[in-house]
Amino acid sequence: MKKTLKAVLSVVLVFAMVAGIGTVAFATENSIDVIQVADFDKATQAISAKDLEKDEVYPSIIIHGIGQADTYMLDENGNHALDEEGEEFTGWPIHIVVKPMVVTLLAPLLLSIGFQRDLGLMDAAYEAVYNAMDHLAYNDDGTPKNQFEVESYGGRSLKECTQEEKDIIYDNVPLMDYTDRVGEENLYYFTYNSFGDIYSIVDDLEALIAKVKKETGKDKVNLIPISLGGAIAVGYVGEHPQGEDIHKLVFIVPAADGSEIVGKLMLGEVDVSDAGLYRDMFTKLVGEDDYTGWLINVAIRILPKNMLKDFLKTIVKAFTDSSLARIPTMWGLVPSSMFDALAEIYLQEDTVLNAKIRKFHDAQLAFLDNLQNYAKNGVKIYDINGYGLELYSLVASDCNSDKIIHSSSTSLGATFSKVHETLGSDYKQQKYTEYNLISPDGQVDASTCAFPFTTWFFANQDHEELANNDVVIRLATEILIAKDMNVYSTPEYPQFNGHRNSGDLQDYIKYAKTIDQTTLTAEQAQKLNAAIENGEKVLAATIIVDGECENAEQQLKDVFVELGYREAEDTTKDEILLVVFKLTSELLYNFFGPRGFSDARGV
Repeated sequence: MKKTLKAVLSVVLVFAMVAGIGTVAFATENSIDVIQVADFDKATQAISAKDLEKDEVYPSIIIHGIGQADTYMLDENGNHALDEEGEEFTGWPIHIVVKPMVVTLLAPLLLSIGFQRDLGLMDAAYEAVYNAMDHLAYNDDGTPKNQFEVESYGGRSLKECTQEEKDIIYDNVPLMDYTDRVGEENLYYFTYNSFGDIYSIVDDLEALIAKVKKETGKDKVNLIPISLGGAIAVGYVGEHPQGEDIHKLVFIVPAADGSEIVGKLMLGEVDVSDAGLYRDMFTKLVGEDDYTGWLINVAIRILPKNMLKDFLKTIVKAFTDSSLARIPTMWGLVPSSMFDALAEIYLQEDTVLNAKIRKFHDAQLAFLDNLQNYAKNGVKIYDINGYGLELYSLVASDCNSDKIIHSSSTSLGATFSKVHETLGSDYKQQKYTEYNLISPDGQVDASTCAFPFTTWFFANQDHEELANNDVVIRLATEILIAKDMNVYSTPEYPQFNGHRNSGDLQDYIKYAKTIDQTTLTAEQAQKLNAAIENGEKVLAATIIVDGECENAEQQLKDVFVELGYREAEDTTKDEILLVVFKLTSELLYNFFGPRGFSDARGV
């Protein structure tokens, strides 16, 4: 077999010397070997000659994203604090006591609507939001205003967790295939307060790494920072710039250089343009196929345009003043390019909080250089990110993103076109010009990211739906298990791929297999098995074809309805409401204009 593979590879190389069209690269210990090939088939043959060697098993630690750990506020006795209705006061999910907000806002809101001018509404809105969020803030001395307790699972491996705990962890990060192959004793879930102190969190991470090394007898660990976990990794890497305890770093949509949304909100740059207010903001936040956003577009016209603008800006200002600007982890989401402007507004010199935040900013600026040090010292670094979507419409932005984080941040420095555009036919790849590192859709130049040969891009991948993309999870698993892997070593995981949310499809297939086929007719059984087979075929493919997953889901749902295991969905009411409110919103925008009902034309 080896001789045959060598012969095939030799033929490919000879042919490639003549054709010289493309390249395939293989990762080695200290470099990337490049083989020129003529076409995709030849590339596949060349790659098949390079089996991926399995890596030694090192314990892996997940550093989760925002809100992926329950957090409870404590009272003066160290017990879970309760609100006035006896409910636990949680830090995450963010606990807001509604009644005081309503009491503060109701009278000024009604008066302002009735008289069509601000009669205390802005002051009341600021007070209501500020008081609702202030409990999350930190003091200037660097201490939190309130103490919080995080569900930490005792720093135990998944093997030691209860089934309920495992279910929660796997729901957040479904690495079941990974633990099936290396054992649950080799996976840990590091939890932290998403609204906490980055360097206290880093201290806890350092303690867990030491504990894991001692328990497993390994000298290094793998880290898997996800989303906000990327900011925690920035802090950790700043404290350990040589990576002495790390074997692999596998970033998944990391906030490596913050999120433009957070930075712009803190700067008060809310999108209050005509289209932003009356067409885009609420429809895109809620979903353009949901009638609710279009209804809000109509309802907000009850306030004069300028009052509506001031109201939205006031809410954002109160949120920033009360919490965003006074929580260290939220500064971890500030893009480095926006830091100086925000520091001038919000940071107080000669305070502990200021020193901590500036320390993180320094680590943020040095992050990519520190990662290069890691690589020189043998740490293997990988990145998985999404692109192709607009940022949430609270802010005006034309940057490429995954809705939550701009893609230049999650990709560790790749170059992107404006969202929904391309880099242009005259664009020239900036680095590594002997390789083709431009995405097929023309939106990405991967050559400028920190690790172009170990960075994967998923087009139109929603940040919040990443865990439902089974290909992302499978790719991360292969990266952790293989000794060396790059974007050319496995053709089933191309550098540029698509997106799919396959969670429902997987559940439908599992359910379909529980159906007793002895109760079905031959024709019914044939339809059910065909739907199962098609669903499994879709899931088996790791090169994503747009629409295949949704079509396979629908096929299974249709079979369930036909067999009587599910009622047909009646979406008529929602569809009618969508048409009515969308039409009303668009007619008002185009003919009445972008203004409140009481505003004079041209306002």
